[in-house]
Amino acid sequence: MNPHLNMSGVNTMKLTSLKLSLLPLSMTVLLLGCGAGHPKLTSVSVSPSTATASASSRGAAGYTATGTFTDHSSRMLTQADGLTWATSDGSIAGISDSGNATCVRPGVVTVIASAPADLTITVTNTVQNTSPKINGSASLTCM
Repeated sequence: MNPHLNMSGVNTMKLTSLKLSLLPLSMTVLLLGCGAGHPKLTSVSVSPSTATASASSRGAAGYTATGTFTDHSSRMLTQADGLTWATSDGSIAGISDSGNATCVRPGVVTVIASAPADLTITVTNTVQNTSPKINGSASLTCM
């Protein structure tokens, strides 16, 4: 038996074992580091603030959400920021993940954009963002 081959195999096993044992530690550090030291979202504004579309032709209106942060900076929010869209009454108008609202029948709805204030994660059986949500709203009239 070649002693060099055996020693190499032992070293490889120890290195692999070391890498695997450090994995939970590195994952913990990675999860704790998310959002740390970054500015928190303080407000969300939705644009346009009011829009009108035709319900009979399934008219649509596009919305964007801009976030303002604790360092007084602002930028457009996206799904990558945890941005979600909703309407106050889905039987009047629905809205896509990208902020495009479509009228279904006449009426007025509130369009709501929500995003987490910070990336705070809770790990149980799943990973969830447990940060409070910041909301902004606008109005859509379906005629």
